[in-house]
Amino acid sequence: MKKSARIFVSLMSLLLFMICLPGVAAAEEQICPPATVEGTVCPDLQNGIVINLQESSEARSSLIKQWNCAIIDNSNGNVAISGETITYETVDYLDVQVYLQRWNGADWVDVTSRTYSNSSSSYVSGSDIISVSRGYSYRCRAIHTAQTAGSSNSTKTSVSSAIWVQ
Repeated sequence: MKKSARIFVSLMSLLLFMICLPGVAAAEEQICPPATVEGTVCPDLQNGIVINLQESSEARSSLIKQWNCAIIDNSNGNVAISGETITYETVDYLDVQVYLQRWNGADWVDVTSRTYSNSSSSYVSGSDIISVSRGYSYRCRAIHTAQTAGSSNSTKTSVSSAIWVQ
């Protein structure tokens, strides 16, 4: 009985190793960009995505309270990009410009962009689905802007984690 238990444990360990190995090998084969240091990356485990969610450390010295952008691989040659800007109070104008970027091996290059704006509000968000070429790393970068009539302006930048589109 002891010998069969050892064989069973050995086979289960081998099976686990073989299941995990393809994921590790695939990650090493991809030409991925260096990790970003712009912002705090927070995994959203429920939806299987990673977003870059930031809150102002300057507390009330900025109009913008929270700003973020995200990218999701739809596994069909399309990605979804989104961005969001939240202010402390109602402002005259706010927007989020979301840029889809592709890693070319040396730099992040803008592929396209979308702008979502709102007036007399404290919140703006938007998203879009974009067709992409497979075999590249993509991310989104967003510029968040808020303005008041008293000429107070705030601008923040967020960057998502990179994804590999197969």
